[in-house]
Amino acid sequence: MGPVVNILIVDDDPAKLIALRAVLDPLGANVVEARSGPDALRHLLKEDFAVILLDVRMPIMNGFETAEMIRQRPASELTPIIFVTAFDQADTNLGRGYELGAVDFVFSPIVPAILRAKVTVFLELHKSQQELKRYRTQLQGLVQERTTALTAINRELEAFSYFVSHDLRAPLLSIDTIAQSLLDNPEVVSDGTNDQIMRLRRTSKQMMALFDGMQTLFRLTGGDIRRQKVDISRIATEIIAQFQAQEPKRQVDSRVEEGLTASGDAGLVRILLTNLISNAWKFTRDKPQPVITIGSERVAVETRLFVRDNGVGFDMIYAHKLFGAFQRLHSQSEFAGEGIGLAVAQRIVNRHGGRIWAEGAMGEGATVYFVL
Repeated sequence: MGPVVNILIVDDDPAKLIALRAVLDPLGANVVEARSGPDALRHLLKEDFAVILLDVRMPIMNGFETAEMIRQRPASELTPIIFVTAFDQADTNLGRGYELGAVDFVFSPIVPAILRAKVTVFLELHKSQQELKRYRTQLQGLVQERTTALTAINRELEAFSYFVSHDLRAPLLSIDTIAQSLLDNPEVVSDGTNDQIMRLRRTSKQMMALFDGMQTLFRLTGGDIRRQKVDISRIATEIIAQFQAQEPKRQVDSRVEEGLTASGDAGLVRILLTNLISNAWKFTRDKPQPVITIGSERVAVETRLFVRDNGVGFDMIYAHKLFGAFQRLHSQSEFAGEGIGLAVAQRIVNRHGGRIWAEGAMGEGATVYFVL
């Protein structure tokens, strides 16, 4: 059972107050009596009321004047007011009452069942509002707790990121430098040892690449998103040209739809497209006629951008693993990489409030769709 709510009845006639209390007592609310407008205002300073029953005709300050004073107080400006009057409807200034925020008029003789029904509506409404207020307070407290916890987690992540980028990366860099110096002096290194050192260098470089990937993921968790109109076609064309310049002997049929645009952070969108096109470029490596397409599809009211290739593809059973950090569906020997490209892409899309997914089949290529 919830807390008892208050009803304020305002009338200068003690007999009418007794009659109103008798009608309202069965509702189980706390009925508070006031014998004048000023007396009602004093009660409103102390307590919160679900509804006010206000007599129109009172000396010194009538019901309309009292209602005007009630409405001037922020705490009671929305409290429902039911005017109670012995005047007939024709002699009552209904327009003035409704201007002052009256929700209803009750005319004498009062029918108890009808008055109780009307008041009950506002009692239930008040209880619901109080319950919502309690839920809101609890939710705000929970949000504050989660925010505090997330802040602590982010600080730990920042500390870990610093540790990775400095305390772990630096020793690996030293190992790689020493290994390179040994390889530069073949007279002190045997052929067998040379192979071991080469393997050591490859491993250290892979670990540094993993650390760089972790750094990228950490960096994507902070900063503001600055949305603007982004020319997807232009950026995609530039990225493909960069890959082609790095491997001029590769012949890739790259197709970029003209006029592609999106609303997003230009820097992050470039990273997103770079990762998606990089994957397509990599996984079409063994195709005799590789094709990479950057385009769009209109589905209902949604425009989906995509990067499609005819490369090795993947089994849709493992689609849920594609966007996990450091998840790989192909071995390092088949296709080099650290397995963070799609994780980075997903992080960027999520930060824009969008979504990203992939479709494909083994040996038939893959398509990554995204909506920003």
